[in-house]
Amino acid sequence: MSKKIKQKSIICLMFLLGIIISIHMKSLNPNNTFVTLKSIKEMENQINLERVELENIKKLVFEKKSDVAKYELELDESGSISSILENELKDIKIITGFEDVKGEGVIVELKDSEKPLEEPLEEGETLNNYLVHDIDVLMIVNDLKVAGAEAISINGERVISLSEIKCSGPTITVNGSTYGPPFVIKAIGNKKLLQAAMQAPNSYAVLLKYISKIDVNLKVMDEIIIPKYDKKINFTYIKEGD
Repeated sequence: MSKKIKQKSIICLMFLLGIIISIHMKSLNPNNTFVTLKSIKEMENQINLERVELENIKKLVFEKKSDVAKYELELDESGSISSILENELKDIKIITGFEDVKGEGVIVELKDSEKPLEEPLEEGETLNNYLVHDIDVLMIVNDLKVAGAEAISINGERVISLSEIKCSGPTITVNGSTYGPPFVIKAIGNKKLLQAAMQAPNSYAVLLKYISKIDVNLKVMDEIIIPKYDKKINFTYIKEGD
């Protein structure tokens, strides 16, 4: 047998041996699957999510331990934790809008434009273009929230997460109560930031004033009082969680 034939025979045998070993290894672990780069990435993402969740749990545990320590200290000193619970309840009421609040901030007053009374309307214009609408009030409220307003009211109605602001012809309905112009929006927060948000060149308040000719008056106040939300809330779909 020539040298070349021997070499070819050895190569074939090695190839067959490799196939046999591969089949044997696969038979030992039938669930063995090829790991793709995508599956590795998905696993990394899952691990990262678990880490974030673990950190959140650690923070929650730390907060609860702090609460327990606070309760134990109050219990040792006064024999009751009612004062702490009362303070926490008050904080919750302030955050959710169920408590009267005061602080520095701004007052924004919106009134319908007087342009239609002073000069004739241009072609294509209607009186509706010069009236204050719900969207105008909503945009002003949103700009104040973005600027850090901690409490907002419209004509004395406290704005909370469930508040509705709807247009009703020349009037606006807030929390089920209807008001006509002027619409007075009060906001408590950093008065300089709130003022800047209303006077910025591209702010909605400036556009209303100079484009739609809506009468926009801004007052910066050292103290503003905003009343609590005093309407009854009826939940239709919300149920207590498990």
